[in-house]
Amino acid sequence: MNYKHRINITQKFHYTMNVKSENRNLNKRIGLPLLVWGAINMLAGIFTLFSPSELIRGVLLQAFFWGLIDGILGLGIFLRKKEFDLEKIKKILLVNVYLDVGYVVVGILLILFGGNAFLMGNGLGVIIQGLFLFIVDLIHYRHIEKTLVQ
Repeated sequence: MNYKHRINITQKFHYTMNVKSENRNLNKRIGLPLLVWGAINMLAGIFTLFSPSELIRGVLLQAFFWGLIDGILGLGIFLRKKEFDLEKIKKILLVNVYLDVGYVVVGILLILFGGNAFLMGNGLGVIIQGLFLFIVDLIHYRHIEKTLVQ
């Protein structure tokens, strides 16, 4: 087989993100996961009304309200027409990463010192939301950081 004319597929379809293309994709990249996570959490939170367990009610109550906030933020980002200042977004995401760690700590404190199943469930709910946001914010922060270096 003659390999002289072989095309390197990764070179042919490699898409280098520059600042302009990254800005266009940021609406979907950040907004869509928040929107989907928000919708899922709000739907799950509706079951708060039907759960006999105080622990589960606490978790689902947190899911509903965090889902509402995440959904609103995700929708706003997804529908945004104005371009993002990537340096500013990068700083915001870094602050959010630290806040997310704080949310997890608050959740742990609620579990340890809450005193009843409902507060412990709220603590677990806060931990779940904080961990999700930590992962998402860190991924987006690192992605934008790489984009700005290129």
